[in-house]
Amino acid sequence: MTHLNPTQTAQAVTLGQLVNAAYTMYDNHPSNPLPPPVQLPGNYEFVAWVQMRDFIFNYGNWTCYGLIARDPSVANDYVLAIRGTSNWTEWWVDLTSMGLTPMPGFGEVGYGFYSVYQTLRIVSPLTPLGMGAAAAPAAESLESAGTFADQVAAAVQRHAAANQAPGVAAAAKKSVTVTGHSLGSALATLYVAQNSQTKKVETPLLCTLASPRVGDYEFKTIFDGLGIPSWRIVNEPDLIPNTPYFGFWHIATEYEYDSGWSTIPWPECWHSIYTYLHLLDPSQPLSSGCAWSTAKTAAPPLPANVRRMLRAPALPSAAEKEIAIAAPAGTSINITIKVG
Repeated sequence: MTHLNPTQTAQAVTLGQLVNAAYTMYDNHPSNPLPPPVQLPGNYEFVAWVQMRDFIFNYGNWTCYGLIARDPSVANDYVLAIRGTSNWTEWWVDLTSMGLTPMPGFGEVGYGFYSVYQTLRIVSPLTPLGMGAAAAPAAESLESAGTFADQVAAAVQRHAAANQAPGVAAAAKKSVTVTGHSLGSALATLYVAQNSQTKKVETPLLCTLASPRVGDYEFKTIFDGLGIPSWRIVNEPDLIPNTPYFGFWHIATEYEYDSGWSTIPWPECWHSIYTYLHLLDPSQPLSSGCAWSTAKTAAPPLPANVRRMLRAPALPSAAEKEIAIAAPAGTSINITIKVG
């Protein structure tokens, strides 16, 4: 298995935590397309919301699907973080991605992935936001800027201009590191592909967690030829990175980990964002339903053969450190083996 080096791992953890912040914002206010920001890792600054629209019915409601944040240590470095599946409509996206559809300049990609990608938009706050603010913020959609890639560029350029120190010339290029989990990984990959056609902002890195296969062999070949660093982090037992099956290929570069028996052996646990963070950094907690010590009683029972595997023999007590072996021949020979 190939792992990230320690410096890369620390960056991947921070990026994964930003994706998890997008999950938390949605979970806290699932019906609010502009949920209040939560505390971001590393004192990252919230910049804008990523919204998606129910692609099954074009008149569906907007949903918060991610965020843009600014690296506090570098004025013009930003992160686009997109969460994964959280409801039945979004699972439908995964199912409909078994079919391929053309993406201009990039071969063919999953129909569901591309359909939802085309609904994504950026909404930028017009006033500073406080953590957990209850009042609805004044905000503006950036759809008039063009494609989703154009909107991301407009958001970071607007934010950089608003925060530029007086008398300091603006940097010519802004950079946006891109990250996602599950379905969000597929959407993040499509953004990087689309942005490469305009190059309004630089993409120093694509870091995905539990990414499914996004497109066909032509898509993979063109994408890998962009020369953009890509970390595709995979948990070996996770089922989602093995989908969709026929006609789909993974982009480079895979970094494989194995949760093994560190979590409850269940597909949801293998795929959880918390499991991926824990694999990268064991100090990151597992979700309560996946950690052995805090597993929910309502969790699905383990198969009988697995339960038998988990029944470890009792360890000997301190008084049981002598083992007697008797030879069955005419004479008895006692051999004592000292342990510890």
